[in-house]
Amino acid sequence: MIAFTCDIDWASEEIIEDTLNLFELFGVKCTIFSTHHSLLLSKCSKKLFEIGIHPDFTPVFNGDSGKSIDDILDEILDIHPDAQGVRCHTLFQNVALLQKFSEKKLLYDSNNLLPYQTGLRAFKLWNSLVRIPYNWEDDVHWAYGYSFDDSRIDISSEGLLIFDFHPIHIYLNTENKYRYNEAKKFMNDHKKLLSYRNSEVPGTRDLFINLLKHCKSKKVQTHNLKEIAYLCLQNSI
Repeated sequence: MIAFTCDIDWASEEIIEDTLNLFELFGVKCTIFSTHHSLLLSKCSKKLFEIGIHPDFTPVFNGDSGKSIDDILDEILDIHPDAQGVRCHTLFQNVALLQKFSEKKLLYDSNNLLPYQTGLRAFKLWNSLVRIPYNWEDDVHWAYGYSFDDSRIDISSEGLLIFDFHPIHIYLNTENKYRYNEAKKFMNDHKKLLSYRNSEVPGTRDLFINLLKHCKSKKVQTHNLKEIAYLCLQNSI
């Protein structure tokens, strides 16, 4: 069962649009974890896109914020009141947060990254929250030093195959941290960022498009994470 996710991470509208256009071109579903208000996300196709939340709790636990966990959750849920899923920025998690997610009536969280592991399953927690692990992320792929000519996951294997891409890395075709570190000071200038786009070796965009092409050509049914969570609750996966 294949699913695509995207962590928006405060990307500009132009960069978000670039990613949405590619999903639409190939007719592939995606769960988008949003950090902020985006007009594009509010208007995007609900048949292809599920919008979850991507809150950043690290300032709270570092003592650098005047906001509480509830404040941060309420702010992002005010923007996306229909969200049923959550993945925290930096994958920050603890038991107290899991309980808060349940209290806020969220259906699932997807904070467990298990790189390149196959045979993954969703499971229900003590508070009825569904946990959906995932097994691939673009910046983790380059942290391992792997080439983007291959995802290193057998996409014919059983269990959940859940990919996580960041629109900024799709836009830049990022292949390593050095390109990203040089480019990120121009995060709000999509025209300037184009001059940093990788065209030398396989990168995030290349792999992303190849995966979308595979799904379209092989008529692979893709899912959003909300669908996977409901299947878990029905004991169907």
